[in-house]
Amino acid sequence: MSTLPITEPGAYADISQNDYHGIEICDAPSISSSGLKLITTKSPRHYWWQSPLNPARAARDDKPHFSIGLALHDVLLLDGKFGKGYHITPEGFDARQTIKWGDAVEALAYARRKGKVVLTHDQSKAVIAMAASINEDELARALITAGEPEMTLAAKDPETGVWLRARPDVLPTVMDIIPDIKTAADAALEPYERAVTRFGYFQSAAHYIDVIDLIYGQKKRRFVLITVEKTPPYCVVIDHLDDSDIDLARLKNRAAINKFADALKTGVWPAYTRPGEIRQLLMTNYERSMINEAVDRGELSYHA
Repeated sequence: MSTLPITEPGAYADISQNDYHGIEICDAPSISSSGLKLITTKSPRHYWWQSPLNPARAARDDKPHFSIGLALHDVLLLDGKFGKGYHITPEGFDARQTIKWGDAVEALAYARRKGKVVLTHDQSKAVIAMAASINEDELARALITAGEPEMTLAAKDPETGVWLRARPDVLPTVMDIIPDIKTAADAALEPYERAVTRFGYFQSAAHYIDVIDLIYGQKKRRFVLITVEKTPPYCVVIDHLDDSDIDLARLKNRAAINKFADALKTGVWPAYTRPGEIRQLLMTNYERSMINEAVDRGELSYHA
């Protein structure tokens, strides 16, 4: 029996991924980590446009790397199997060759109408190989089996009263470590630190920890990324996100939650600026320094 809409803070096991991302699951507007990051990097208007609050929003168009990440998550947490929500095209399939692949083209079209996640034959092989690589790492395997997968969390922000929701890969029940499964083109330390920062993973970590704390009480919890590279030899690395950096990212979440709550209260979802405001643009520090250095060398001047 469905618990939707959620009316009380807690952890819920019977909410599908499609419902979590596709509809409002609480009895009032709620926001997830991805929503907070969208407000942070873009604006409340961008968030509203993609949210269930917009009655005319377009259907989600998941990009291939999202499908691979979702598939990896499901294979790891579904005993090494793809669920019924997946369609895998045959080896060598080419949708343009309608005569050779007529039946497969029809099967693909049917799968898409049913909203299934589509993977190519090669993508499915890569997902299985990535999952096997993670399972071979004893610590990674221990982390993803030390809790409950597919749990939806909902809690109310004490400051504003708005609903916050989260769906961690695994809700820890044995260890106080929250694991998050990721794929990466390059998991070497320096490029991956840049990627983790750019993709807002520190904000996600802060949000997951805070929602869990609101439901289960504050505790010293850690957040780790279990990352596997998307190409052979499918190397696996486990990274602990620095606690002080998570705390800094929490400031961004606080600002985004406040903007979300204010927009719900006023009905105004501002873009980059509010109506009537004029934004000042500054030259980048890098370009400014390049010009000043050229002036010092005598290469640039206001005079003829």
